[in-house]
Amino acid sequence: MMYVLGIDGGGTKTKGVITKLNGEKIAEATVGPTNPNSIKKSDLKKELCNLFTLLKQQNTSCFFQLKHVFAGMSGVGHPATKNMVQKVLTDLLPEHVNITVETDAINALYSGTLGKPGIVQIAGTGSITFGLNKEGVSTRIGGWGHLIGEMGSGFALGRDALEAAFLAHDGLGKSTIISESLLEHFQAVKLSDIIHFVYQEKNQKERVASLSKIVMKAADNGDQVAQEIIRKNAEYMGKSIAFLLIKLFYEREEIPIVVTGGIFNRLDLFQTIIEEEIRQQQLNPLLIVPKMEPVGGAVVAALIEENIVVCSDFVESFIYDRLH
Repeated sequence: MMYVLGIDGGGTKTKGVITKLNGEKIAEATVGPTNPNSIKKSDLKKELCNLFTLLKQQNTSCFFQLKHVFAGMSGVGHPATKNMVQKVLTDLLPEHVNITVETDAINALYSGTLGKPGIVQIAGTGSITFGLNKEGVSTRIGGWGHLIGEMGSGFALGRDALEAAFLAHDGLGKSTIISESLLEHFQAVKLSDIIHFVYQEKNQKERVASLSKIVMKAADNGDQVAQEIIRKNAEYMGKSIAFLLIKLFYEREEIPIVVTGGIFNRLDLFQTIIEEEIRQQQLNPLLIVPKMEPVGGAVVAALIEENIVVCSDFVESFIYDRLH
């Protein structure tokens, strides 16, 4: 029996799943962050070692029969960083195991396309648009971090909410119910009181991203400012997707566009605007919400690396939880 391990490594948590070739789960575990740009190498090694220990505890024999490990990791865009992560994994895994390290965007893409080419729009705390064509050529837009620009992300929506509220406070922007919602959220008496909470927060990016829910609720209630924030970010994502479709795919057939991340829990607020932007370029949008979590895409990638055809019932096998 052959087994593969898919790893989805991020800046907040890392998940690994061992499966059979049909997607049936044998073991799964979640540990802390493994983004090499935000933690030390020693901590990266510690988290991955912990992950493998937890997986071995569930099924030792299958762990040592692993054929391929695909690690889709955030923060491995630079070749030197990717090589470092590859070396760490090589040191921790049995010698016979084949190892591939790639961006975690592959995980997200394959969770929806099952290994086929396409575009993935990730919109969580951060955002990135990533595309891969049938020739194996890939490229991206965004994902450069919140200080440089991640429009379409939870952080961008939250930052826009803060900006809109303070522009209204200063008399330079439209009145918006976002202001009252922020006061309630931070349990503050006046808007200036929330400055301390925003700037002194240990995890500032996560805190600001959490404010995206305020924008969505205000948009639901007909707030014009909130709706403008939604439209601006949705248009950006639509333009990014359209650009990659034109750049990577020469044939004009429908290319799958996987949408994933917490922002798309409210896809209804964004979908029409995104599709309008794509259609303006005479392209046909085919948006897909994956049934699997991204780590399932990492398992698919591991199978593809071994030239194994992903079976038609893979998704059903993977999402059926036999372990709990």
